[in-house]
Amino acid sequence: MLAIIANFTLFQSAWFAAILGGANGQEFLGCLPALGAVILYLFLNQRRLVREVALLVGISLLGAVFETVLIAAGWIAYTGRAQDSILPPIWIVALWLAFATLPHGSLLWLRGRPWLQGVLGAISGPLSYLAGVKLGAATLPEPPMIALLAIGVGWAIMLPLIFKLADGISGERQA
Repeated sequence: MLAIIANFTLFQSAWFAAILGGANGQEFLGCLPALGAVILYLFLNQRRLVREVALLVGISLLGAVFETVLIAAGWIAYTGRAQDSILPPIWIVALWLAFATLPHGSLLWLRGRPWLQGVLGAISGPLSYLAGVKLGAATLPEPPMIALLAIGVGWAIMLPLIFKLADGISGERQA
């Protein structure tokens, strides 16, 4: 139970640091807590190190592609990024890397519940982006509800996909 609480707390800390770093032009500094959370996660999962590294890389790449689609579609613009750049900032990639610790960590309770994963993704995804916007790390186009709806649909697909990837890499199947 302590590991689950620590995983959740470390991710939340990494989220705030990355968002505030991105909002204040301190991208690399904002990445440090995420990297620390990942290093600790890997240290605590040494027995499954190869699989966990594969999971972290897989989810991070999937997240980077998702962010690129959001940026290219004009549904989000990150503070300090060039207008013509469709690549996500480094702190977003670091955030996805930290997020990749959650399916086998504090979100393990969602395993085998794809409908709940989709609903949670549809709700928590847009709320997370909206919080980032409110903290100054990004902007949404007008009207913002359309972008938030698109982000919600994306996350409703992404979260079950992330769990499917996690189960595939770990050699397990969802119920």
